[in-house]
Amino acid sequence: YGLDYQTGGLLISAHSIGNMVTGLAAGLLPMIIGLKRSLLILNVLPFIGFAITLFTGTPWTLIFALLLTGIGRGAVGNYNNQIISTLSGGSAAPLNMLHGFFAMGAVLAPALVLLVNRKGSGGWRLAVLTVIVLGVISMVSSPFMNMDHIQPPRGESGSFQFLRNRRFLLSVSIMFFYLCVEASVMGWMVTYYVDSGVATADSAQLLTSLLWVVILAGRFVCSALSSRIAPSIMILALCGGNIVFLVVLLMGTDLKMMLMGSAGLGLALSGMYGTTVANAGGIFKEYPLAMSVFVTITSLGSVITPSLVGSIAAYADIRMGMAVLLIPAMAAFTLALWNWRVFSCKRNVAVFECHE
Repeated sequence: YGLDYQTGGLLISAHSIGNMVTGLAAGLLPMIIGLKRSLLILNVLPFIGFAITLFTGTPWTLIFALLLTGIGRGAVGNYNNQIISTLSGGSAAPLNMLHGFFAMGAVLAPALVLLVNRKGSGGWRLAVLTVIVLGVISMVSSPFMNMDHIQPPRGESGSFQFLRNRRFLLSVSIMFFYLCVEASVMGWMVTYYVDSGVATADSAQLLTSLLWVVILAGRFVCSALSSRIAPSIMILALCGGNIVFLVVLLMGTDLKMMLMGSAGLGLALSGMYGTTVANAGGIFKEYPLAMSVFVTITSLGSVITPSLVGSIAAYADIRMGMAVLLIPAMAAFTLALWNWRVFSCKRNVAVFECHE
């Protein structure tokens, strides 16, 4: 639709707002109608949002459409993390594996865009229709999942005691700044490559797909390492990598250097979500509302920063806009260092026992 930087930033933020506002609703709704019904109802909304984008390019209508996609994403992400965290007892390995499968979809999506672009200017509509069809398949298969044994324990279902837990608060803070970087990088990467003059629109889509291949590999590597390395150490290493490779990406003036920065940044971003959730320990299993609060607060990072990047890019350029991400990257590293210093962890058989 030929949108400008500021509108593009608002669309990314609208998606993130939808993801954020779903947080508490996704946590409370299962207590009323059950987990499976909640998942099915909220999972319809993103595909309604995608359908709206087929018919209008009006900015405010598109913002509403992207808001719906964010609500669905928030619900699915919340419930998937909650289910896997419950079944695994809060272990980082299955959580990183879950996010590895998320990355598979992200690897395939840019390849789909490249394929349909060959159909001409209307090819993007075919991409949206394909996503809607995949959503219908998801909706048809979901009722067959057995979730009866994953209901929240009633004793602590309405408790907010976890808000006094320092491990939870540090995990939330780290994830907030991580999502500032992650949402902006993923939302603006294609534009950054194209407007920097190092890639065409089609090749930038391919580069995005390659970035997700790196993230996919990184998540499965983190899944394997998480049984050997304490979450606090992994988080510190990943946050340090975010800063280093973000600087490489921002300083890159040719395709080779920018690819190096993107690949390194993909590796550093890859294991952050699952590992940070694991860093909070068994809180998500003990307090069902904890995941909803976690998603709600941390999603603020992905709401604010993409719009800020777009606004700065509109008045300066996209490189200056992306440079803003160094601030949350350094904040995440500082908190990760604090997290590592506060909690000393020792290995005990197959799990970590962490204590202050």
